[in-house]
Amino acid sequence: MPKPSLLDSFVYEGKTINVAWFEVASIDDLPEVSWQQVYAIAKLDGMVALVVSTDGQVNLPGGKTEPGESIEETLRRELQEEMNCRVSKWSVIGYQRLTNGNNAPIYQLRVYAELERIGAFKSDPAGKVVGQKLVLIGQLNQEIGYGALGERMIEIMKPNFI
Repeated sequence: MPKPSLLDSFVYEGKTINVAWFEVASIDDLPEVSWQQVYAIAKLDGMVALVVSTDGQVNLPGGKTEPGESIEETLRRELQEEMNCRVSKWSVIGYQRLTNGNNAPIYQLRVYAELERIGAFKSDPAGKVVGQKLVLIGQLNQEIGYGALGERMIEIMKPNFI
């Protein structure tokens, strides 16, 4: 496995989670791992599309990979469920490996996606997303609070939002 571009940590439910961030140029550069989740820095109407959950948290749209589902299938399904949008274009930007010392690592993929509205947002079938929000790329980390990793993703993505 390559060396991470960034190392960070955060506390979640009282546990310290260590994050190793890896930048990749294409899908061909991804390791052969089980991708548990796929999240998008999604462009809609020139802005970054975010989701708001029932607990008021703001995050990137995306979610868990279903058994037998490809990365692209997960991405398309999640963005339709959470944003009622179709993915017109997407590319891989990187991934993170999350560890807490007790369990096997969790692998989360991050992609850039361009979206087209299918219709008005109704509701997320899983019931966790209750709203949407569009922000400027420079405001992304203020909304999602990803720390150093959020700043790095903004730096990588800025050219797509000019």
